[in-house]
Amino acid sequence: MTAGVRAAHSRPRLAQRRPEARRWLIVAALFVVTYGISTPLAAYGVFLPVLAEHFGWSRGAISAALSVNLLVGGLAGFVIGTLADRHGPRALLATTVALAGVAFALVSAMSALWQLYLLVGLLGGVGMSGFYLLTTATVTHWFDERRGLALALVLVGFNLGYITGGPLAAWLITKLGWRAAYCALGSGCGLITTCAALTVRLPRRAERAALHRPVPAPAAAAAADTTLRQSLADPRQWALNVSWLLLGGLALMISVHAVPYARDQGVSLAGASLALTAYGIGSVVGRLISGVVSDRLGTRVTIGAAYLLEIVGMLALLWFPSRGALLAALVAFGAGFAASDTMIAKVIPEVFGLRALGAIMGVLTLGWRLGAAIGPAAAGFLYDLTGSYRVPFGAAPIVVLVSWGLFIWSTRGRSR
Repeated sequence: MTAGVRAAHSRPRLAQRRPEARRWLIVAALFVVTYGISTPLAAYGVFLPVLAEHFGWSRGAISAALSVNLLVGGLAGFVIGTLADRHGPRALLATTVALAGVAFALVSAMSALWQLYLLVGLLGGVGMSGFYLLTTATVTHWFDERRGLALALVLVGFNLGYITGGPLAAWLITKLGWRAAYCALGSGCGLITTCAALTVRLPRRAERAALHRPVPAPAAAAAADTTLRQSLADPRQWALNVSWLLLGGLALMISVHAVPYARDQGVSLAGASLALTAYGIGSVVGRLISGVVSDRLGTRVTIGAAYLLEIVGMLALLWFPSRGALLAALVAFGAGFAASDTMIAKVIPEVFGLRALGAIMGVLTLGWRLGAAIGPAAAGFLYDLTGSYRVPFGAAPIVVLVSWGLFIWSTRGRSR
């Protein structure tokens, strides 16, 4: 075989390897985005009691700023998702995460509660509006097989933020004071995530052909023809939306109030910040295992196990309030939530296809964010009213069961 013939034979193999390597580089960049942008979000629960003590604000009032963030982000995310379907994710992702970094950094200069709502709520909400839906939609475009694993590897950055964000914030507050700590977290995370976002793009036509296997004709026709308007008329979309809304409310309620709950048990700030670490460790494990398992056993089996784990974690949190049991309960709940969250993100293109994925993801993440906005604020105000977290934490297992039932109904007709 001549050198020219060998080169001709090697070019197709090289063309196939390049998209394969590229998509895992995209996964790595999106991991950096989710990890970086989730760090100040994860640290919010550590700053909450510090801000309450410094300014004399109630926990409910401070929690409401994060609720505004999530609600504004959900509304903006619908627009972001629609634009991403037309123009791709790069510019939108880089712009929004840069805005989020600036907004959190400016919290260091605030002196009034309305400024917290403006910076964390409004500007931070717009800044954090696209990172989840743009990262998951981008992964979906790059992967058919091993999509569960790829989604898990990207979204695990969100959970790693909870492992490191709490202790890092507590350490920075101790060493620098809360103002300098907020400035360092916001500016550092904004810079890192913006740089990573600038490397993200969708696969080109040749890359799609090299990466994706043909889908059976009936399944392809059922999914590919789904438009945003059709999805809005589909009751499965709204059932899935409410299912994700309930999960978002629980997840953010726990992440924001886990540290104050631990403080109420007599744990120091540094020790209480480990509650977020425990939650993050469980989430990392649950996210990665669910990604691998779902690619083999299916989405519905995996999410069923995840929901059961969430129920066990919440019951343990209420019944065994010691420090060790509290940390173990948060590990279990974190694992269950991260696994179920990954499965909902994974099932969306399986139900609705890719044609209007960004816009549909925008609608569904609006539901998640609405729940996430309600959960922390409701728990904070209930604490202010009763002096305890027993009511919101006690209702959590029932909420999990309702979310599970809605997921099963919205994915009916699917064998896995």
